[in-house]
Amino acid sequence: MTTARTGLMLYSVRRACAEDFEGTLRAVAAMGYTGVELFDLHGHDVAEVRGWLDELGLVVCGLHAPLTAVEDDLPGHAATARALGTDRLVISWVDEPTTAAEAADIERRLGLVAAVAGAQGVRLGFHNHWGELRSFDGEPALLERLLVEMPELFLELDLGWAWYAGADPADLVSRAAGRAPLVHVKDFRRNGSEPSFCPVGDGDVGYETVVPAALAAGVEWLLVEQDQVDGPELDAAERSFAAVGRFAGAAR
Repeated sequence: MTTARTGLMLYSVRRACAEDFEGTLRAVAAMGYTGVELFDLHGHDVAEVRGWLDELGLVVCGLHAPLTAVEDDLPGHAATARALGTDRLVISWVDEPTTAAEAADIERRLGLVAAVAGAQGVRLGFHNHWGELRSFDGEPALLERLLVEMPELFLELDLGWAWYAGADPADLVSRAAGRAPLVHVKDFRRNGSEPSFCPVGDGDVGYETVVPAALAAGVEWLLVEQDQVDGPELDAAERSFAAVGRFAGAAR
């Protein structure tokens, strides 16, 4: 069992970042987070952002970008990641496949980028939503195919979206041991067919068992993410940080 660190996907506090990026990073560090994952520099120079991160002791766990953006400019995204101090470039979004052929095409495109990412000094990862866990025509789901067939691609398992899609997130992260250095820790309340986001520990995903499974699987970073927040974003991030700490502490 590893001693994973707790980070924050900054999409969770995107409004606060847009208003005061430096101040938000300072608040995140003060809560006790030791890492962050970025998706936007909010108009700031990468060297300036790196300076704030270094001063605050915040590790950059990865940089998010959609597949189409990375296909269009892999060197630019790789350069930004390296300048931020990370070699992990994570595909944040693909259009949800609706057929087996579309899923196979996404796998093909990911393979092409993964094959050349190393030459740019980065490792390519994939972050799932719910649609990548759907299967078509009896074929394995896209996420399952990536797990089995593409070892050159690391996985950033979004455990909340996996649960929302009907999978067992503890089983999924256990089967991905050694392939998923990063996971998103996202919680939902049951609310019919619509996702209802909430701070970690306030929902129904069951992180009291999922976090220990992630630690046993060798996950390096437990990355809190809350896609939608009612009320102050930083308050929700602080509540999630405390819950992850409880669940991780109980597992050790």
